[in-house]
Amino acid sequence: MDMVNLNDMIGNALGGTSKLAASGTAQGTTALIVAAVIGALVCLFGLKLVKLLTAAAGAVVGAGLGVSVAIGFGLTKIAFLAVVIAGAVILGALAFFLYKFGVFLMVLACVFGVCAMLLNLDSVIPLIISIVIAVVFAVLAVIFIEPLVIIVTGLSGGISTGLAAAELAGLTAHAWIGLAIGAVAAVVGISVQFMMHSRKIGMTEKVHARKFKEQVSRESEVEKARMILDDDAEENEDEES
Repeated sequence: MDMVNLNDMIGNALGGTSKLAASGTAQGTTALIVAAVIGALVCLFGLKLVKLLTAAAGAVVGAGLGVSVAIGFGLTKIAFLAVVIAGAVILGALAFFLYKFGVFLMVLACVFGVCAMLLNLDSVIPLIISIVIAVVFAVLAVIFIEPLVIIVTGLSGGISTGLAAAELAGLTAHAWIGLAIGAVAAVVGISVQFMMHSRKIGMTEKVHARKFKEQVSRESEVEKARMILDDDAEENEDEES
């Protein structure tokens, strides 16, 4: 009887473990699918989603700063959580409403994330290199906003998509496969974004050209009307004289 109970207990324990493992696998698969979809959206529409991405980047950086502050002051529980949330909300709002500041934070976070995916940041030197590269790209992005945002979001989203897709396909034995998929996705995403941006610029130029022509046409009509009035006035003066 005791042996039977023991076997039942072991079986139940193993069954529970397998269920937890299956649940964890399902959650991991869902997370990878979500990461691949978000990466693809960022890769293809990064410039169009720039306001949303800047707010998200600001919230992430703000939460990180909040964690540092909370740890520095030795806060725990509710106070710790309040500081983290406050940091995320404040910096997220600033990044959303202050466009260049938001672009700086977004590019900083994206480039550092790409470096973290490509380099091993366990040692100090790769970490410093990643920080320097991220800061340089972030500063350049404030000057050349559209091109740098397109390149950075295309690269970041493409690599995220490639790595997630390789993980879903079970191709993790060769890390270069995920990077190769990410590189192809990045090239496609950057090309698509530049084409959409060029089309937008072309449409804007057409609108400005049409408005300019309308303005010139109105001015010419006003000038013609003024000339007619001047001619009428001169004729009246001649008749009176």
